[in-house]
Amino acid sequence: MKKLILLTILCFISVSTLNAQTYLDSTINSSTKKIMFADQNFAIGSYGEAHYNHDIEDGTFQNGTMDLHRVILFMGYKFKKNLQFFTEIEFEHVKEVYVEQAFMNYSINSAFNIKAGIILIPMGYVNEFHEPTLFNGVERPGFDKYIIPSTWSEMGLGFHGILKKANLKYQIYAVNGFKGYDGSAKLSGSNGLRGGRQKGSKASFRTPSYTGKLTFYGLNGLRLGLSGYYGNTESTMYDGLDRTDPVSIQSADSSSVGIAMGALNAHYNIKNLQLTAVGSITSISNTDQYNDFTGATLGSTIMGYYGEVAYKIALKKNQTFPRLIPFVRYESYDTHFGVEDNISRNSAFNRQILTAGAGLQLTPGTIIKTDLQWVATEANPRPTNVFNLGFGYWF
Repeated sequence: MKKLILLTILCFISVSTLNAQTYLDSTINSSTKKIMFADQNFAIGSYGEAHYNHDIEDGTFQNGTMDLHRVILFMGYKFKKNLQFFTEIEFEHVKEVYVEQAFMNYSINSAFNIKAGIILIPMGYVNEFHEPTLFNGVERPGFDKYIIPSTWSEMGLGFHGILKKANLKYQIYAVNGFKGYDGSAKLSGSNGLRGGRQKGSKASFRTPSYTGKLTFYGLNGLRLGLSGYYGNTESTMYDGLDRTDPVSIQSADSSSVGIAMGALNAHYNIKNLQLTAVGSITSISNTDQYNDFTGATLGSTIMGYYGEVAYKIALKKNQTFPRLIPFVRYESYDTHFGVEDNISRNSAFNRQILTAGAGLQLTPGTIIKTDLQWVATEANPRPTNVFNLGFGYWF
């Protein structure tokens, strides 16, 4: 009953904001457009963020942390008009290197394109659009770390396009799944599915997982997205397994879980006012056997949502930039929203975060941000405070 009520609330939040805005196939200011839509064969770009985070606790000294959180280098090349390659190489915390995206795109027409390579999973909003000028707050929402584990990209193949008459953008991909076990559990009660992202690095693959998204942009001021993901986690225990050995098969089955995830996101602009609502619920099967076998405490249901209000204030008359963007966001997410009988629900995994702050956007591609967060859990409802300061760029 609780699940039904929550899904109804999420649907109501999204549908009640129906008004709309023109939705573009790639984000504004993106270097991708130089390849997709301009007479240019090669493009290079970058985005990045530097953060200062400081926990505030009464009666104690706390050291803050300064971090060059990420620098991403983008490169794209157009072999011919309808065949392009794109890649994003990410440097995190100065010393960690990842390939965030690397895919070939074959364009047949605007309604049907083929994509293959390391692909961003099209769940929610921030996992696809996470450049620092595209979201408010110094840090990405906690929801987008623990519920939709951004940045989440996997190896895959699929189709995407824009159905202009229906005002819809669609994406459909088959990808490798999360890695649930490689000698130890990769999924957990506290972090949910985050530890299972394979990111195209020698990814285990036995059966495909499927993901897709529909985005509606047909009403002035609104962008409304519905996305889903379905599949089983991968396990190294299946590698070389004898198909005639039922005991070993049963053991391997205990190291894998099934995942069904759905998400809604709505973004409504009324002149300078921005309203955002995002929610997701994930059902995970076989967690009783998985937890018994691995010793993990993975929940059987993971749920979260957030709502945000922001307002753009021009600082110079008749000029879009510089502008100030004050905002407030409330998010609630629980990686132990549901658990099986063989483990106890941990109320510390039910988290609430209130974030209030502002961004000073100097140009379309540069922004300075600051905010204050009040962080609480069901187990400890008295909030702790975090001060954040940072800057970001994108070109």
